[in-house]
Amino acid sequence: MSEVRLIFNKKPAVWTALLKALLLPRKGFDADVGLPDIQAQWQGARADSVSLKSYCSTLDIKPVGHLPIAYPHVLVGPMHINMLSHQSFPIRLLGALHLKNRIVQYRPIGCDELIDIDARLGDFCLVEKGVEFDLVTRISVDGNLVWEETSIYFVRGRFGGAEHPATVKSFELTSLPETKVLHSWHVPRNRGRQYARLSGDYNPIHISALAAKMFGFERDIAHGFGVLAQALEYSKRLSDTRADGQAVQVDVVFKGPVFLGSDVSIRQNPEASADRFDLYCDSNSKPSMCVAVNDVAG
Repeated sequence: MSEVRLIFNKKPAVWTALLKALLLPRKGFDADVGLPDIQAQWQGARADSVSLKSYCSTLDIKPVGHLPIAYPHVLVGPMHINMLSHQSFPIRLLGALHLKNRIVQYRPIGCDELIDIDARLGDFCLVEKGVEFDLVTRISVDGNLVWEETSIYFVRGRFGGAEHPATVKSFELTSLPETKVLHSWHVPRNRGRQYARLSGDYNPIHISALAAKMFGFERDIAHGFGVLAQALEYSKRLSDTRADGQAVQVDVVFKGPVFLGSDVSIRQNPEASADRFDLYCDSNSKPSMCVAVNDVAG
């Protein structure tokens, strides 16, 4: 298994990486071979104040003295793109679906703090319809871990999971019963391009209705993490946690698309679970996201 170390001293460029993702041939995933050992590091990183202001303005997030809990995912996005477009990575990037994500924030990150970012390609898990693999990111300040996430991607294919599925599977969230609307808002048609400029994620399914249809979607879809960030801002549960600095874990399962130009709503059933909410798109009876926000024991 090959070893790759990517070292960055500034925000990684994405356009070259995107070209590699589109043009370089890929071997395809082989369960007997596994995934290469790809790691990336960016020491002394800092949130750009202009980009952060634009992020908060675009997503209707109230600026405070620290980074929104989902913002570090935007910071590390260019690193992830460079990792997954590396020539040793066997899977075509456009064929990987961001399926689930787990964030653990041990304390809020100050807007001006210098941070050290380490990311690595993690484990894979054979499932009935394909394979899931992890992308693990850890952010430290002065050697102390302050934020980490595991992004779980899914690739459809016949890799042996139907015959020999993994015994240990990733976390799951199911839709809540008898929910009531907590908050609703509109996702504008230009949100795909807006969020692409913020994150560096120019996947064409977020930019072009025609491209989205080529990948099996009804029309162009919003970036899941952009919608999630807005949902977390409107979630009273996270607002309460953020105020007291409590360590918090956010789990999300992306169940379906949120289309650009659609109306979305957070729905909750406090009696069933005060730490859970689901997000719905337009009149779809099934949620597009299932989200859990939980305190982390100190």
